[in-house]
Amino acid sequence: MRELEKLFARYYRSMASTIYVSDVPLREFMFRDFEGKVRRHISFRDLSELRKYLIDNPPMHAYYSVSLYRNPTAPMAEKEPIRAELLFDIDSTDFKDEECERESIWRCKNCGLSGKGIPPGKCPKCGSKRMEVNHWLNERCISLTKKEVGKLIEVLSEDLGASLDEIAVSYTGNRGFHVRVSEGKLTTLSKEGRREVAFYAMGRGFDPTFLFMVERGLVRLDLRSSIARRALEHLLSAHVKLAPSIREKVLLLSKGMGIKLGSRERKRLLNLLKESAQSSGARIDWMVTMDTGRLTRIPNSVHGKTGFRALRLSLDEYEVFNPFKDAVGLPSEPEIKVRVKMPVPAFRLKDEAFGPYSPGEEVQLPGFAAAFVILRGRAEPLNH
Repeated sequence: MRELEKLFARYYRSMASTIYVSDVPLREFMFRDFEGKVRRHISFRDLSELRKYLIDNPPMHAYYSVSLYRNPTAPMAEKEPIRAELLFDIDSTDFKDEECERESIWRCKNCGLSGKGIPPGKCPKCGSKRMEVNHWLNERCISLTKKEVGKLIEVLSEDLGASLDEIAVSYTGNRGFHVRVSEGKLTTLSKEGRREVAFYAMGRGFDPTFLFMVERGLVRLDLRSSIARRALEHLLSAHVKLAPSIREKVLLLSKGMGIKLGSRERKRLLNLLKESAQSSGARIDWMVTMDTGRLTRIPNSVHGKTGFRALRLSLDEYEVFNPFKDAVGLPSEPEIKVRVKMPVPAFRLKDEAFGPYSPGEEVQLPGFAAAFVILRGRAEPLNH
């Protein structure tokens, strides 16, 4: 890993000024070095001290707390939390999408059988459920997670009253995004309150009963709820089969029009909306959202599994953001010669094409490309 350490060190020497964390003295920081050693419960007086630390001790992974503490260096039970950002984690690894996982490689830890794609629930050869997966990263994974970012921004701003100025989007540096609310009343929620918010965003427990409005014998749905709008849109999508009469009523509701509903139709429609809200809800890890002790990547630090920058993005930038071009932060020099351990599919970084490479192949790569295949576990450096 010595060659990778040099690349990370060069990055932090030249880019430390882009590192930004608010309320530095009230945060806990954690770092993992290239030997796997973890240092946490660290605090800094200010941003300049944090930046100097990163230059002097370039880490493989760098994190800061979503919570603000009166005593950030104390053990967890003694930190005295003040408030915590409301964090949502979107990771394409959880989606089990065939196209996203097309080049991922699974291996049975019991018999060694391996294959590509989404791992089976159990090994086809020995029946063991002990699987390990080497995930790859492609454009499909990123586009899937961007859709979930959009859903969260709608829920937070339209349903939960967060100001757009209070919402931040960050690329994690790997297979997804973080969305967070950094200011306002949502940052004072308890863990249980955060769980409820996460479930609402996911469409779990959604009850459209209170969104039905009756005027002159006609029923309308309150479309100010983004969950309700998305549920209607999902019901009208091509892959949802509805009776023509129900589809017509759903279409009218989606246009804000009133419809006549008998009691059986009303019950049927309520159930459809509940199911649809869950199917079309944001795909997030709710356990991350309710964890106020969570540590998250420092903006503009380098992710130790890709070599990509964990970037803070504006609400306009994330939609056009391309991590394979915009998040590549490591330098091209020095080049590193690597030996391929596992199949490497063709990929592009900084508009430059690489691969495909086969196991046993030795290839000289620019630093950022070598770091990518090494950190993905597909190759090892030869000149270390």
